[in-house]
Amino acid sequence: MQDKRLMTVNELADYLAVKPAWIYNNHRALGIPSRKVGGSLRFRLSEVDRWLDRECPTAA
Repeated sequence: MQDKRLMTVNELADYLAVKPAWIYNNHRALGIPSRKVGGSLRFRLSEVDRWLDRECPTAA
């Protein structure tokens, strides 16, 4: 079930084409949906996609 898979910071950085440091520095301020698992940040792809649709709509 790919929709429920949790991504690491590095995986999310690859997905968004940014550096991992950008994720660490901006996830709280930008409200990127995340959770801590064993002290490490994790991101659910479906939640990140919804956040992107809401926060970064495509240009017309």
